[in-house]
Amino acid sequence: MLKVRRLRGEQGNALVEFALAITVLLTLLFGIIDIGRALYAYDWLYNSARQATRWAMVRGYFCNNLLPGCPADKTAISNYVTNSNGSGLDTTGIDTSAVNVSSLCYVTNTPASNPPCAPPAWIQIQVRYQFHFITPFLTNTPWTMTSSSQRVVQ
Repeated sequence: MLKVRRLRGEQGNALVEFALAITVLLTLLFGIIDIGRALYAYDWLYNSARQATRWAMVRGYFCNNLLPGCPADKTAISNYVTNSNGSGLDTTGIDTSAVNVSSLCYVTNTPASNPPCAPPAWIQIQVRYQFHFITPFLTNTPWTMTSSSQRVVQ
């Protein structure tokens, strides 16, 4: 049977090496999770701006009252993006309190008014989201994601 001898002062080496290795591994793991969360949040942001622009375009100034939210004003557009009840936008995994929605009507490249937009005009909706990391050392630095979309009002 082999006997393993330890030199003096080497009894805690394994614990120190484990602490260093687990710190690196956990930071890497949280970083991978954060990249996935950030990609999901950006995809949601892009899709919500596009869907909200389409929703507001259909509900323009001359919209009949058969559609819900007709005509679409700034508040209705913001509620459409941040409220998943009946809007078709799934907000699972998104902190809707960190979402900011702005919308403007444009005529010949100059902001004309707030929605609802009357033709001939186009509507632009910009959605901003404050993404918060869960990775250690990055938890206090939010990342502002922005996506915008524009369409001609029908």
